[in-house]
Amino acid sequence: MARPTPADDQSWTSAGIAQAEAIHAWREWAASTIAPIEVEVFDADAFAARWVSHGIGQLRLLHLHAPAQRVTHTGAEGTSGRAAPSIQLVYYISGLCQTRMGGKEFTLGAGEFVLLDNTRFYQMEMVTPHEAIDLMMPLAWLERYLPDARSYLARPVDTRQGWAAPLGALLDTIIAGGLDTAPLPRPLVAEQIGSLLALAMGQDRDGGSAAEEAPRHRNQLASRILRRIEEDHADPDLSPEGVARQVGISKRYLQTLLAASGTSFVAELNATRLERASEILADPRLSAVPIAEVAFRTGFLDPAYFTRLFRKRFGITPREWRGGHAPQS
Repeated sequence: MARPTPADDQSWTSAGIAQAEAIHAWREWAASTIAPIEVEVFDADAFAARWVSHGIGQLRLLHLHAPAQRVTHTGAEGTSGRAAPSIQLVYYISGLCQTRMGGKEFTLGAGEFVLLDNTRFYQMEMVTPHEAIDLMMPLAWLERYLPDARSYLARPVDTRQGWAAPLGALLDTIIAGGLDTAPLPRPLVAEQIGSLLALAMGQDRDGGSAAEEAPRHRNQLASRILRRIEEDHADPDLSPEGVARQVGISKRYLQTLLAASGTSFVAELNATRLERASEILADPRLSAVPIAEVAFRTGFLDPAYFTRLFRKRFGITPREWRGGHAPQS
């Protein structure tokens, strides 16, 4: 007997949909799920696309069959628009991708991946139909494995070589249906992805000049701050003062570190709380939990304030989200 499809696994295809409607749906989905991007389809008459989305712990894996197109990040620098702020692992299964990001230009081919930030500029041009994986990873989660995650952006990696090979094999296994027969729960599969990614990127924790050590130390402090927020977000008394004491720095320096990463304590705390609330609201096993209780469980003392922030973040109310009107992502 086949296993039931998990609630957080979703899919879409342009097959059977009018051309203009399908292209519009493709663009809207990309902008709300991946980043605030503009999608230019090169041959509208031949448009065909589909995607499958898998939840893997805190990660979201998108398996894309996409047309020849150009995608350009269009949001203001430092914002992910309607999509959740994420570091993306873009892995090509077939096709070629001309890429511009971080002041670099390079080509991604089959078996190669690159990390990019969905709050920063990038442009990717695919002149033929292609198949790819886009793995969305929250920065706070990723930095458990890559403490200075943003330093690895725009560095193409070939999964047919060295320590990148096991990661490529795992990604290939997942899209071949491996999640349905995985011997571990999905959050543990996510941990394996993180560990293999650290090996693939070959991070060097040793040596380095004093000039290199200073920014590395700052990035490690920022990572510790983000981890404290992620782990303790449900505490309504969580404050920058308290986290600064735990990390061993001043509140002012904490704010400086986060500002250098384009964020703030309040922004990160609210984003983490709202993401957790959205997961609770989407869980059918918790459908009887009152909205106010969801707010309290995620660190909000004022349910009305929680509702306002939720609507601002997701575009709909918590009740509408629970009712099945969440964006398809």
